[in-house]
Amino acid sequence: MPQSGNQMPDTPGHALSQAPHSEVAPADDVRSAGSGVVTAISHFLSWVLSPVLMPTYGIIMVFALSVLSYAPMSTKLIITGIVFAATGLLPGLGIWVLTRFGDVSDVALTRRTDRLIPYLITGCCLLGCGVYLLTTGLPRWVSYFYVGAALATVINLLVNFRWKISAHGAGIGGFIAMLMIMNRYGLPHYNLYGWAIGAVIAAGLLGSARVWLGRHTALQTVAGEIVGIAGVLGMTLLLPNN
Repeated sequence: MPQSGNQMPDTPGHALSQAPHSEVAPADDVRSAGSGVVTAISHFLSWVLSPVLMPTYGIIMVFALSVLSYAPMSTKLIITGIVFAATGLLPGLGIWVLTRFGDVSDVALTRRTDRLIPYLITGCCLLGCGVYLLTTGLPRWVSYFYVGAALATVINLLVNFRWKISAHGAGIGGFIAMLMIMNRYGLPHYNLYGWAIGAVIAAGLLGSARVWLGRHTALQTVAGEIVGIAGVLGMTLLLPNN
C-alpha cells in the first residue's frame, strides 16, 4: 500500500528530548545557585575566622573593651602589630613555605597528616607571644590567653595523630574563653556577655561552615571548641593573675 504523506506525530519522549534545556528542572538551577552561595559564605567564614587570626582579634578586643583601652595609641599599635606578626604572619609564612616545598598539600591543611609541623610552628609562636606580653607590663591574664592557646594547639597536635580535630574550633573557642576572662579580670567598661554570645553564634556559624565544606564533622568542630576553651580557661585558673 502507498504510504501516507502525513508524518507520525512525535512520541512524548521525543518531544521532551527536543524541549529547550532551559525549560527542564529550573528548581535544580535554584538549588545549585543556593549551594554555591552557601559554599562561598563558608569559605569566607573559614578565612576570616582562621585560627591564626584569633590571637590578633583577641589583642584588639583587649585594647578596645578592657581597662587597657586607656593605653596610649602608639603602645596599642606596636603590641598589636607584634602579636599579628608573631601569631599570624609567621605561622602563615611557615605554612606557605611548607606548601611550596611539597611538605603539605595545601595552605588550608586539608589532610590530617599535613598538620604536624604547622601545629608545632603555631604553638611555638603562641608561646613566644605570651612570654613577650609578660615583658610589656600588661596584666598576666592577657599573656595567659596566648599561653593557653599554645596549650590547646599542643592538645590538638596530639589528638591529630588519630583524629582530625578542628583547629578553627579551637581558635574561636579560645577567643570565647578570652572574653570570659576579660569580663572577670579586665575591668571592662560594660558587661561582655553580649560579646561572648556573639562569639558563640560566630562559633556555631563557623562550625557549620566547616561541616558544609566537608573539612570536619560536627563532633570534630565541637571538640575543637572545647579544647580551645579548656586550654585558655585552664591556664588562667591555674596560674596567678597578680
